[in-house]
Amino acid sequence: MGRKRGEIVRTRTTLLQAHTNQWLFTSGGAGNGDYRGELLRALTVIVAYQTALGFLPAQALVRLDGLYGNGTIVVDLIVAGVCFVMRGKDYALLDLMQVKQRLALPADEQFTHPESGICRDLFDCGELPVTAQGHHCRVIVATHPATTAKAPIGVTHDGMVYELFFTALPALGFTAADVVRLYLHRGSFETVLADEDREQDSDRWSSYTASGQEVWQILSQWVWNLRQELSQQWQPAEMRLTSISPLSN
Repeated sequence: MGRKRGEIVRTRTTLLQAHTNQWLFTSGGAGNGDYRGELLRALTVIVAYQTALGFLPAQALVRLDGLYGNGTIVVDLIVAGVCFVMRGKDYALLDLMQVKQRLALPADEQFTHPESGICRDLFDCGELPVTAQGHHCRVIVATHPATTAKAPIGVTHDGMVYELFFTALPALGFTAADVVRLYLHRGSFETVLADEDREQDSDRWSSYTASGQEVWQILSQWVWNLRQELSQQWQPAEMRLTSISPLSN
């Protein structure tokens, strides 16, 4: 935006396999794109990828940002059969009596982000209705004191910032801190995008047509994946793993 000779806005949706840093899907659309339609297409890719490897759909963990954080997307993910963790944006849930009663009690635990240093109080609110049709999802509320600067994420009430996290991960296997830690770890995705922009610049315009631009981005990601595979053959390295919580002795 801001160019004198023309302004064309296009949104690109990508799917990254976190452990290998390989791209599995890319889709572009005019303006803000069709985020729900592109997600549905990406979910079919995830399920097909797991089927090829002999994994069940529930063995995938899909991380999504706040763009997707509403009940409609929750239903799409449940239908696809994948586990998920994402930031919620339906702050009307904070007005539910069940949530108010939970927030009036002590927090389940605290989580301090290792980079930002923000210490969040975490409240596991259990299964809450996230659609008018009564679909339920596990909701975690994170709170931390507000500062003089406006919080970029969340909603502020009475000097506290409230954030929502939606997940299908079971409470018996994943604590509230585990869920928030898994979501905030998505920062590694932005790191890969930055590397891609620096090495291939696949976001730049290379075609006069939308379909030509789509081909350019698909080819760029194919080349990226090929380089990843060749690098692994040349200098084998262990697969990247996401640590959920430290193991006890």
